[in-house]
Amino acid sequence: MWEGLVDELLPRFCLGCGVRLEPRGAPLDLCARCAGRLLALDPARSCGGCARPLPEGRLEPPRCLACALRPPPWRRLHALWLYRPPLDSVIAGLKYRRLDYLGARLAVAALAARGGGLRGVERVVPVPLAWGRRLRRGFNQAERVARPLAAGLGASCVEALRRRGGAPQVGRGRRERWRLLEGRGFAPARPEAVRGRRVLLVDDVLTTGATARAATAALAAAGAASVEVLVIAWTPPAPGAGAAEPEGAAP
Repeated sequence: MWEGLVDELLPRFCLGCGVRLEPRGAPLDLCARCAGRLLALDPARSCGGCARPLPEGRLEPPRCLACALRPPPWRRLHALWLYRPPLDSVIAGLKYRRLDYLGARLAVAALAARGGGLRGVERVVPVPLAWGRRLRRGFNQAERVARPLAAGLGASCVEALRRRGGAPQVGRGRRERWRLLEGRGFAPARPEAVRGRRVLLVDDVLTTGATARAATAALAAAGAASVEVLVIAWTPPAPGAGAAEPEGAAP
């Protein structure tokens, strides 16, 4: 009765198409039709280094040729979905519409999809926001996913990184993102919390990998035994783009 009353007073609408949602059964604020449009990445058929799709029959751990020749700094990349509609509306709702409850629901989805591959993680570290952006937003969207994810894994959520500054990267190209991060990026905030530990770095979207590489480098500098990366959304590279960062980019 109470749920029905709340739904009448505060109805929810699908973030993908705007249709009114039923009181239950829409954990990501998507109707059944829009939820069916989410494009999940199969970990058995995706490169564990860059998430590119792989042909069948590859050996474990799955790697594309580019990552086999030039491995990324993380042990494995876990990407849940392609960054395509309607997932972009869910991410935007979390980041810009203050629907921070979506963080916990995305964490549940991550546990259901990849929890088995994350056994043994000891520390979960959200990618930090610049202090000005966090102040304006009121929260860090990566932390909203990381904290319940850590609880589900029986690990500790630790804000072990700090940003050194830099302009927002939204809308910027691959090389420009690397120029912004080079020499700034991230620094360890609590090295003792990750030293010798298996660490899972959490962010909402991976586009070029520049942020994840810089954050992974900072965790490695703090003494982390290994670093894995989990992102909700993965943006496929442009046709012809390599899986690794451009030559001369920051490590």
